[in-house]
Amino acid sequence: MHNKEGVIQRLVCKDRDCLNELYDKYIHHIQRIISNSGLDPIDHEKIISRIFLAIWSSPEILNKEKHISVAITKLCLTLTKAELTSVS
Repeated sequence: MHNKEGVIQRLVCKDRDCLNELYDKYIHHIQRIISNSGLDPIDHEKIISRIFLAIWSSPEILNKEKHISVAITKLCLTLTKAELTSVS
């Protein structure tokens, strides 16, 4: 992975390899967060899909934080919380 600006630019240009690299780099981290959330395992894949769809649709979302990892973590927590709220 390159610097954050480079990653975002690649995503803006719809570079699928870049999205795949992000997935490979962060999937285990995301899975840990979701696993600790108390969500039904059936919903885990839905959250993961939403995370990467949001990044693909709007790569600028990664600019909200200083580091990509923090932006992805916060996005994951937000979507997980939303899913928990909708299930309750």
